[in-house]
Amino acid sequence: MNRILVTGGGTAGHVNAGLSIIEHFKKRFPQGEVLFVGTKRGIESTLITRAGFPIKYINSRGLNRERFHVFLLSLLLIPVSIIQSLFIVMFFRPQVVIGVGGFCSGPVLLASWLLRRPVFILEQNTVMGVTNRLNARFAKKVFTAFPLSKYKDPKVVVCGNPIRSTILESKRSSAKQNNNFADDSFNIFIFGGSQGSIAINKCITDAIPLLNKIKGINIYHQTGKNDYERVRQEYKTAVFEHEVFDYTHDIPSIYDKADLVISRSGASTIFELISAKLPSILIPLPTSADNHQYFNAKYLKDVGASDLIEQKEFTPENINKKIMYYMSNKNILVSMVKRLEGLSIKDKKPEEIILEAVLEYV
Repeated sequence: MNRILVTGGGTAGHVNAGLSIIEHFKKRFPQGEVLFVGTKRGIESTLITRAGFPIKYINSRGLNRERFHVFLLSLLLIPVSIIQSLFIVMFFRPQVVIGVGGFCSGPVLLASWLLRRPVFILEQNTVMGVTNRLNARFAKKVFTAFPLSKYKDPKVVVCGNPIRSTILESKRSSAKQNNNFADDSFNIFIFGGSQGSIAINKCITDAIPLLNKIKGINIYHQTGKNDYERVRQEYKTAVFEHEVFDYTHDIPSIYDKADLVISRSGASTIFELISAKLPSILIPLPTSADNHQYFNAKYLKDVGASDLIEQKEFTPENINKKIMYYMSNKNILVSMVKRLEGLSIKDKKPEEIILEAVLEYV
């Protein structure tokens, strides 16, 4: 196989899964050509370029029904994005096309199917998104990170979620690898996904007066670009050690230090936590499509590998109690690590499974 096209984006979770597939393809076929297709508005415009791979853009937007003028613009862009996708696929001539999720993958996959290119889909969440549900009809295979109870099809291959090699290669400190949480400091990594979460940010900054009373905590807080300055100002009242940043490309180094993660529960985050064997408190995004973040978090909660707090219960008082609880009961964190070890991939990586299945159609 010498030419592959990957499409998707909007969030780092979608893009990083695509990058994982591309990296494995290039490792196996060093002379092969790759192309990523996304939008300039999405984080793929930064991450793909930073990784050194070529990217083409189409004009596509999600169907936001809450704002009529945006919804109308999105509808008008559908035929435009399909025509743009047809030209990209015709000129690049990929042997296979893989969609990794996100609204922009829809036009590209449809155009690829119209041009008789084998189409494949990766569904990262516990509930299949609208774009993937539509495109699954003409996909050769549907790769899923989780077992999908509501979608039964012989084309489905449950393989886990591809993770960037930098995450897989990261090593937590020797003490943490040995499930030893007896250090004097307690490191907490807080983030709301690549775009940040104002709700999580506000709850944590409101909790600073309470957290100031806890000895030994050290917080790493990724805020997202839009809320960074406000959060940075709020942390000026903190007496505990902390680092505040809008986004980091070196998330493995933060994972290495962390004892506990407080975050949203996108699929990429779930599988990174499994890979890094990191205990967590997950706060699902209540407005996620089909409430998929809740079911992602429940997947870990049900096996004792994580804690789950719904956003309506995510208050400064509650998160302060949770942090003190886990600091006082580190044996529970050790138990979470063991549960996560049981979920870790022991045989083939997801990207290996995907590429082997795709090769059958070349």
